[in-house]
Amino acid sequence: MTKLGICYEQDDKGKDTGRVQVADLEDDYVIDTFGTEKEAEEYMAKLQAEYDRNDKIEAEYLQWEKECMARHNITEDELRSFLVNAVIV
Repeated sequence: MTKLGICYEQDDKGKDTGRVQVADLEDDYVIDTFGTEKEAEEYMAKLQAEYDRNDKIEAEYLQWEKECMARHNITEDELRSFLVNAVIV
């Protein structure tokens, strides 16, 4: 799960620039920089919602994948190869 936060940009001398950054707190990197805190908060909320949705989709898929492999007695590689290469209409 990705955790986002707001940081305040500083110049090389450590002085605040007045700009606001949205950062990935776990991996410690800045995603984007904004002129106002409101813009940064809105962006962060939108991005966090997208990350949360993607985490939920991934968890549901991985659960389905395990069940499908067990049900059909196939490996993860066989299932993923089938899903990538099969024409599903």
